[in-house]
Amino acid sequence: MDTFYLGRQPILDREYKTIAYGLVFHEWDAATDEKIATEKSARLLVHGLMDIGLSQISNNLPVYVPVTRELLVRGAVSEFPPELLGVSIPADLQVDDEILAVCASLRQQGYPILIKGAVDTAAYAELLKVASAVKLDMGVPDLSSTVKRIRPHIAGLIAGRVETHDDFEQAMAIGFTGFQGFFFCRPQIVEGKLLPASSLAVMQALQQVMGAEAISDVEGVMMRDVTLSYRLLRHINAAAFGLRSKVESVRQALGLLGLSNIRQWLSLLLLADAGKGLPAEVVRIALQRAKMLEGIAELNQPERKSEYFLLGLFSLLDTILGISMKDALAKLCLPEAIHQGLTEPSSSYGRLLQLVKEVEHGDWGKVDNIARSAGIKCGDLMGVQTRALHWVNENSNLLAE
Repeated sequence: MDTFYLGRQPILDREYKTIAYGLVFHEWDAATDEKIATEKSARLLVHGLMDIGLSQISNNLPVYVPVTRELLVRGAVSEFPPELLGVSIPADLQVDDEILAVCASLRQQGYPILIKGAVDTAAYAELLKVASAVKLDMGVPDLSSTVKRIRPHIAGLIAGRVETHDDFEQAMAIGFTGFQGFFFCRPQIVEGKLLPASSLAVMQALQQVMGAEAISDVEGVMMRDVTLSYRLLRHINAAAFGLRSKVESVRQALGLLGLSNIRQWLSLLLLADAGKGLPAEVVRIALQRAKMLEGIAELNQPERKSEYFLLGLFSLLDTILGISMKDALAKLCLPEAIHQGLTEPSSSYGRLLQLVKEVEHGDWGKVDNIARSAGIKCGDLMGVQTRALHWVNENSNLLAE
């Protein structure tokens, strides 16, 4: 049976707003453990996108899918709506009259076309005329001169492999308008940064809840903060709970939720409050990691799924708070396993956190190694990822309380 891994990498604009996603994928024959031939892989990618649902992957934004000659000339792209799917053309694809005609037709139909890399040929110059954007990786030789050469001929310039905030600043100075890479997930440490009062209240409550053994241990800290009590009652009375009668007391709300759900709710509040002003993709990735790790726990350690959820949720805590992870963790009393997972990549929790990170980055060799050592099958992992994407898309309102 053929299997595949699929990674989704956001593309941000100059205001840190996500404007599209790029897909990276890897497929192989599970029987022979060999990489599938390019043409067969291309066909399977189309079927895989149909099975998962492109709308679940896209988050209602364009998704650039890497294509082969076969995908283009056989019209597979037209299986998907142009408002959701874009075409990503590798620089090494042989561009001839047939490819130019197909790309021109796709562009007329409304499909965005992204060219990866710059090649100084007549065919490439013709392709630029129908393309909507070009992606150039940071660090390649003569990047500035290449941008100057092609800028008059293309509307969108996307910088790839933007891994640090310095990369981002440099790319903006060169003239790029889109940025792909995980620079926005890296913390910008601000010495002496003060958290908003709402974040401090949530963090204090969360610290109390982390060490609690019974609901009675947390009732006092919840009731001392009027705003927190109000948010708790609004949360429990939301339509999603389907309660027959309105809950009007903090004690009743805490009893209905239970300690595990209270920890998750407070953690989400902390991300929502402290994450204001950050790229929305930061919190979205934290949520996706949390749900993926929870799904992995359900495969073989269901009793730990709450801890796995918090592990993913707090994996970007340093970025969200703007302080070092050491300082961020000093403010919370997390279980030792979660603490180790966030600070020691070689720990059992740390390895699983690294697994979901490598899925994001598309480093399939590392994904294979970690998944195999943890006894996780590719099909199970992709099922977990699909459900996590769906959950994040459906529950973005969790951060709007």
